[in-house]
Amino acid sequence: MSHPLWDRCGPLIKRHHRMIPSPVTHALQSTPHPVVLLEGTRRVEDDWRSALASLGRRLAETYPNAIFRSGNAAGSDEAFVEGVASVSGARLQLILPIASMGRSRWPRGAECFSLDQIPADEVETLVSACAAATPANRRLFDLFVNGPSNNRAYSKTRYLVRDALKVIPLPHFVLIPQLNPFSLHPYPYEPKPH
Repeated sequence: MSHPLWDRCGPLIKRHHRMIPSPVTHALQSTPHPVVLLEGTRRVEDDWRSALASLGRRLAETYPNAIFRSGNAAGSDEAFVEGVASVSGARLQLILPIASMGRSRWPRGAECFSLDQIPADEVETLVSACAAATPANRRLFDLFVNGPSNNRAYSKTRYLVRDALKVIPLPHFVLIPQLNPFSLHPYPYEPKPH
């Protein structure tokens, strides 16, 4: 079964060694310790899994000062991380919503960080940034701030806050901030009007 995203970005991934767009290569070459984030999907077909692992390996070999940051999800994150880990697990940062998440997928040498390790005031900073970026989800973030719950919405919100941790530097949390962030979309994306 095909996916519209894969249909559009497939040629880029399959020819990654020749097709890494110039803004990406420029950012990776001009930043002393660039941070590469991967966001993807949990459902990955075998041929895409192989292509993503190859892309991770190739980027890790080509850019030896790069740090690779992932949410450690099964699927595309896992495949990309496998490729990077085949070069150096020590260049991986896994940003987790819960300290023990996906422990069986942790590559040797990877640094693992979770929301559990962050002081409450800094978690509130992340939550405020999330709420400001997506005001329509304000109730979810209020629920999260009110404390742990077995509610499914609370669990999902924890993942959103974890995603913010990947890109927002915090005073007492030792992650190299992602400088000059940019995003490549393999197809035009238009946000829905509110």
